[in-house]
Formats: sequence, C-alpha cells, structure tokens
Amino acid sequence: MPSRQSLRALDAVNFFLADVRDGLGPYLAIYLLAVRGPEHGWNEATVGSVITIAGVVGLLSQTPAGILIDRIENRRAIIVVAALAVTASSLALPFVSGFALVTISQSVASLAAAVFAPAIAAVTLGLMGPRMFAPRVGRNEAFNHAGNATAAGVAALLAWSLGPVVVFWLMGVLAVLSVVATTRIRGDEIDDELARGLT
Repeated sequence: MPSRQSLRALDAVNFFLADVRDGLGPYLAIYLLAVRGPEHGWNEATVGSVITIAGVVGLLSQTPAGILIDRIENRRAIIVVAALAVTASSLALPFVSGFALVTISQSVASLAAAVFAPAIAAVTLGLMGPRMFAPRVGRNEAFNHAGNATAAGVAALLAWSLGPVVVFWLMGVLAVLSVVATTRIRGDEIDDELARGLT
C-alpha cells in the first residue's frame, strides 16, 4: 500500500495540473481577439485555425505519448517536463507575434499535454494496483474537476482586478505547484510492471 505522502501528492498533482494540462484553453481565443485583435491581423478565422492546428497536433500525439509512458520508467519526470513545456509555451504567448509563432507555441503545448493522461494513469496504476485502480481514478477526477473550478474562480477574480495578463501568471504558479506535488510522489512506491499494465 502506498504511503500517505504519495497519495496526498497524487491528489495535489491532479488538483494543480487541472488547469495546466489544458494550456490556455478557451482563454486563448479571448486573448487573441480582445488583446491582439484585428489591428494585429487576428480575427475569428485565424484564431480558429490556430486552435484547430494545435488540436490536431494534440490528437496525433496521443498514441506516441502512450508508447512513451509505457517504455519509460521515470513517469514523474515526464509529468514535470510536460508541465513546464505547456507553461513555457503559454507564457511565451504575450511575447510572440504572428500566426506561425503563435501556432507553434500552442502546438508545443498540445504536444506536451498529451502526456498527462497516460502518465497520471500509469502512476496511479503503479501505486494502487489493478484492484484499487478504478476507485482511485474516480478520486483523481474529483480533484481534477475541483482544480478546474478553483482555478477558473481565482482567474476570474484576479483578472477583474489586475487585468487579463494575470491568467498567464496564475498558470505559472499552478505549474510550479504541480511540479512540487509530482516530486512528492515516492518513486520507490510505483511498481513499474503494474504501471505498464503487467501483472
């Protein structure tokens, strides 16, 4: 049975990664239209193209991400790297301009985000084993949804008082917290064969 430290850390990972794993999500369209706007060449069609391309990249990345998670042993490191990549790509957005650079930054975020679902599932399976996997996945999802709701509420309050750029900084804080939480999961408690679905 995993330690209380690892179980609480897994709760925290799901809570803090909830907002990081989706990148800027729907805020991307709002930001590009409201802040950049037509004067910088952004309209509904160009924003839709960026979101579509990034979505296709994320979709095509899912199978390779699953293969990677099956083959690598240190899945916690993959979660950390992916969280930092998504955050860096999103934080770069205010500093890049032009369709190509924005599309590349959001495609990198989608590519990295494809790792989260299989990595968290593998870590959960490696910690809990097949018998306790289903209830634990339910708990993971509960913390994920709680993290989404909390982040949305905090972002709304901060954006109202400090402006829209605060969403980028909030994402950075959540990424740091998710990295800290991931490192708190004890690697020696994750059974590698169980994590790969082997018994």
